[in-house]
Amino acid sequence: MIEKIKIYNVATYTKPVEITPRKLNFFYGSNGSGKTTISKLLGSNLLPGNCEVKVSHNNVRTLVYNKQFVEDNFQQSSNLKGIFTLGQDSIEQQQQLKSLQKENEDKQKAIDTKIKKIKDFDDDIKTKEHEISEKCWTIQQNIGESFSSALIGYRNSKQKFSDKCLSAYEEWDKTTVVELEDLKEKYNIAYSQSSTIHQPFFTINVAESITFEISDLLTKVISGSIDSPISQMIELLNSSDWVRQGLGYLNNEDKKCPFCQQEISNELKQEIEKYFDEIYKIDCKNLNDFIEKYNGYYSQVLTKINKIIESNVPIIDVSDLKVKYRLLKNLIELNLKELEKKKQHPSNIISIDTAKNLIIEINNIIKSFNVTIKSNNLIVKNREQEKQKTISRLWKYIVSELKKDIELYLTFIRGKGKAKSSISGQVRVLELEIEDNKKQIETIEDSLTSVSPTITDINQLLEKFDFGGFSLKENLQQKGTYEIVRNDGTSATNTLSEGEYNFITFLYFYHLVYGSQEKTGITSEKIIVIDDPISSLDSNVLFIVSTLVKNLLNDCRKDQNGILQMFILTHNIYFYKEITYLGSRDTDSPNAVLFGIIRKLENISSFIEYQNNPIESTYQLLWKELSDDNLSTVTSFNTMRRILEYYFKIIGDVDYEKCVDEFEGQDKLVCKSLISCINDGSHYINDDFIITFDYENIDNYKKIFRMIFKKLGHEPHYEMMMKIAH
Repeated sequence: MIEKIKIYNVATYTKPVEITPRKLNFFYGSNGSGKTTISKLLGSNLLPGNCEVKVSHNNVRTLVYNKQFVEDNFQQSSNLKGIFTLGQDSIEQQQQLKSLQKENEDKQKAIDTKIKKIKDFDDDIKTKEHEISEKCWTIQQNIGESFSSALIGYRNSKQKFSDKCLSAYEEWDKTTVVELEDLKEKYNIAYSQSSTIHQPFFTINVAESITFEISDLLTKVISGSIDSPISQMIELLNSSDWVRQGLGYLNNEDKKCPFCQQEISNELKQEIEKYFDEIYKIDCKNLNDFIEKYNGYYSQVLTKINKIIESNVPIIDVSDLKVKYRLLKNLIELNLKELEKKKQHPSNIISIDTAKNLIIEINNIIKSFNVTIKSNNLIVKNREQEKQKTISRLWKYIVSELKKDIELYLTFIRGKGKAKSSISGQVRVLELEIEDNKKQIETIEDSLTSVSPTITDINQLLEKFDFGGFSLKENLQQKGTYEIVRNDGTSATNTLSEGEYNFITFLYFYHLVYGSQEKTGITSEKIIVIDDPISSLDSNVLFIVSTLVKNLLNDCRKDQNGILQMFILTHNIYFYKEITYLGSRDTDSPNAVLFGIIRKLENISSFIEYQNNPIESTYQLLWKELSDDNLSTVTSFNTMRRILEYYFKIIGDVDYEKCVDEFEGQDKLVCKSLISCINDGSHYINDDFIITFDYENIDNYKKIFRMIFKKLGHEPHYEMMMKIAH
């Protein structure tokens, strides 16, 4: 079936029009409104670029009756292609055909069900694709700004980003671990235009530093000579340092003790000086040298560390080094204070804290700086290669963050893919079985079909409706084709009246629906499109054309003879009303029928869809008025006369006088009065004839009114308009 029609930029459809057809489709529109454009699109295999006709499956042929059909079949040559139909002599083979056709219909339904299942799977897959796309995009939103240069081309499309995530996942070595901070560091180096090569830093020699911390003098009691007589007293008083300091204040000229201000003899002075002998002086000198070297060495160490801190290398973080620097500086300062005490009091025993552990920690920090600098320098020297490595590591990080989501997604997709593959295989098997059945159908049809039954049927209809001046016959010179001939055997192709021409073309199309121009394909499924079949027909055949179209519609409603869907397009209100009356609507699904009006305003065609039939003619309103229980007797009588005038003038050639003769008495008078209007103003009854209308006789008038239709053979029309269901 046709599921969607899209028309744009064709003829007067300068604005987009979309139609969602149903099983039965009735389109009403005036001449030139755009009906033929729709019929041509439905029958075309090559559509304009802005148009679309979406069909549920391709094994359906579309038969279109319009001007193009007439031109293709009746104006190309004097011969018509024969219409093959099934013969009536082989019931068994026809039953086999029906069985094969039914089997194919069942298989096609199974295919449609499976294809819908595949579509459902596709919808589920699209939902999952959307979910994984959103999860991938969340990662991009979180880190994309930090790695913008490495994600060029992926940050403006969710689809591209998620596709890249999935492809990167397939290549990802799941043992690889990428830390975000390390990744940022390498990215900043590789992509920063200010990145440059930096010199590594020297570490501190730990073994050397220890040598500046070790001296026996720190634990040695440095005092004077024990050989001096005064030494015993100084040692006893433990005043060596006090005496040494006082000795510096001793004035050679004054000869007074700096402490007690008593006269000091030369002998005592010599004894005191003798106490602080050369060994004492050497120890003190060595102690002073040690302190100076300690101070000098660690001043250099601190200066070196401070230079690293103040180097302003952007790729390193010196915060930890600053802490260690302050700790080391404090330790050195405390040690220097202890050493100063020893210097002032050589006889004291002191100890200083080692800087070894702090220096080791500082060296480790410096080494880490050097690792970063080395990595930086390598990246800067090979910037383009490092960019590619950074991009690769970035995608590894991204997919590692999405690992669980991607695994669940891929498991789901693979499962659905297997299910789709399995169902697709089943569809293919069914399609092959349908093809095999079609070959059998073609073989059977080839042995049973004939063009002769169509000739007989069409000629009978021509004769029945007073088209006796011409007929169809099989062309003996070209088998499988027809000729249109006069009664004397001459060709009638170029001498047919417009009414004759249009009537026979529609009869030909009607039989083509139930047959085929080839020996096979008679029972194939089809979509029928009929565009204004009564546009130039005489009124006396309008009824039969309407009846034939309704036959097609009924077959379509009942899914008979392969008619899946129908489109009727017309500008004739009467024809429209005839064909849109389908009897009891209880048998139709609410969504089985589409009503539409095609309008053209300011040379622009449009389509308006209606839930119910939008066309109500004056004629129909008369019938509605007649069926109203509250209608007065006088109005009722006039309404019946107007209906008869309109209807019998439309169908024409009705011998209603014979109808009058079948009534007697009062009924005959009523009948004459009702149909007198048909004679263009003449009356069967004198103007002074009076019939008294009253409520008691209203039912009798309506009975006679109905009997007129019945006796003239048009009771179905009466029942249709009065909505009498069977």
